[in-house]
Amino acid sequence: MAVAFENLPGVISSLEESGLAPSLPVNGPRILVLGTASQGTSQWPYVVQTTTSAASEFGGSGTLTRGMYEVRAAGGENVILYRVGSTPAILSHVGDSTGVDGYIIETIRRDDDAGSLYSIYYDDASDRLVIWNTISGLVVYDNDSTDPIDTGEVVVSGERASGGGPDIAGPSAGFALEDVVSLGHTGTAYTAGTDATNPSRMELYQYYHKAYRDLLIEDFDWLLPMDVYLDDKNIVDSYSFSAAYLLTIINGDEYPERASADDILGKVFVEEYQGTDYFFWDLNGDGIAELYPSVGSATGSTKIDGTSLSTVDFHEVNFAYQAAYFCHEVSTNNKNCLSSIGVLPPASFSLSDISVWIGKAPVFTTRSDGTQYIRTVLDNGTGLLGNKFKAGKYSYRAGVAYGGFILTDSEYIDGTEQEDVNGYAIDLGKYLSITSGYVRLFNAFDRTGSGYIASMAGTYLGFTSALDEQIAPTNKVITGVQRVMNISPRQVDKLAKMGYVHVYEKPKGMTISDSPTGALPTSDYRRLTTIRIVKRVVGAVRQAADPFIGNSFDSAKKAALNNAITQKLDKLVVGGYIQRYSLDIRQTARQMVIGEADCELVIVPAWELRRINLSVALAAQ
Repeated sequence: MAVAFENLPGVISSLEESGLAPSLPVNGPRILVLGTASQGTSQWPYVVQTTTSAASEFGGSGTLTRGMYEVRAAGGENVILYRVGSTPAILSHVGDSTGVDGYIIETIRRDDDAGSLYSIYYDDASDRLVIWNTISGLVVYDNDSTDPIDTGEVVVSGERASGGGPDIAGPSAGFALEDVVSLGHTGTAYTAGTDATNPSRMELYQYYHKAYRDLLIEDFDWLLPMDVYLDDKNIVDSYSFSAAYLLTIINGDEYPERASADDILGKVFVEEYQGTDYFFWDLNGDGIAELYPSVGSATGSTKIDGTSLSTVDFHEVNFAYQAAYFCHEVSTNNKNCLSSIGVLPPASFSLSDISVWIGKAPVFTTRSDGTQYIRTVLDNGTGLLGNKFKAGKYSYRAGVAYGGFILTDSEYIDGTEQEDVNGYAIDLGKYLSITSGYVRLFNAFDRTGSGYIASMAGTYLGFTSALDEQIAPTNKVITGVQRVMNISPRQVDKLAKMGYVHVYEKPKGMTISDSPTGALPTSDYRRLTTIRIVKRVVGAVRQAADPFIGNSFDSAKKAALNNAITQKLDKLVVGGYIQRYSLDIRQTARQMVIGEADCELVIVPAWELRRINLSVALAAQ
């Protein structure tokens, strides 16, 4: 900021543009946005205080700041950003000419230019290592025994090898980290930092996989993973990689270019090694990985630990299922959360391309017991109306109607399906809202004034988060968006039947068509209001019960717990969130020994009104 009087005391003010976004987070639902950025705090939750400071932190490239603007423009205020995919610059084996041991220097900054921002001097005889910030010219690390320096901008580990290594640069001017190897310093190895703002589908899956591992105990209510879609292309869904791309893969790490014809999902095997997850990708279903890490004994047919890979090791992946599984884990162990995810856009917004994009529903056959299924491959649907998770598919879950996102004994779609205590399949779709709408958005991310076209997943999430749990987004007017699709109410109705959230124009404005979750039509949790009310109830019970964890639990404490939960639930009845409830806290002799108790709660939520059937009759007089 330019200051007119640099030496005079006073209060220095600056008027900043923020798009008139809320300036501070409120005590409302916490929204976690995951995405890519060209700079900024990486792989650590960043609480947005102002949109201006967040945009300055992360820049305009990538998807992260766009997600923030979309959520906040729609009403979501308490936003947390999490940058994925970026990596540090690493210079290894300084002080070891054999390239085995020595010092490892890793930048805290995780960007493409990280290797140029720091320079190094190393004297082998004295074992002196000095690192400068090339922008400020200041020393950020010096292992001098009498006056050491470590500002935390780089992480240095390891030590000089017994045989030593070559000197690097001189005491007055170092070499950039990225130049050390090319200047002929024997034994050293360099790995460039990356922004990761243009990842392929498989790389983005890896980034989110790692992020979800790190965020299992983060406090949030809504999840928005940016730039991922229900129907991203997958080899399991009859897409394939080109022969030309497969021929380019050398040493197992040449991922396809983003948005290319080969930017699709393969089948994955994940192996944990020394605390880090590594990914093997089978691109043609033969049980041999074409993409694999350069770690341990890893090859296309061998795991890091040296054992053989086979077809059963590789699993189908899907971004919506990945998000739903993460929400299930968080909701089960920490705090109930929900997610929103969109679909790929049509080839264009012409009437013909929109029609193909929407597609047609499958033909269902009804069994004698009343259940429906897709009898043959010829009965499959197409487009969004034929998506296997939303409509079903002959080859998916034995053709069961409407498909579904079902919990398995692993984190993958193709595991053994799990049931709850009542024998029902555990439906992960209840944690998802799947939006099909594409709109022109007007928010502070747009610098043109003309808006930009994007999925409404972030907008819908931000809008919904600002509503009370009793209030559904259904039939609500959403501002700051403009129609880009000519889609009829009849087409919207078909999408609603399959559980998509869409937006279409009514005389009163752009209106949200319906607010189902991604659960099966037969699920108790098909309506968003239901799962949100249950979320509020579970949160209240957890809050009431938490003080009892870790203490003795006799009959008096049991009564106290019952009373604490009852007080919370009574307030929810008065507030109109639930109509009535029954509560039973039990503990067997065995449970007393191991420190467990069962809390069985049955609630009747405030059901959402979706339609009023109006009958009009005329009388003579």
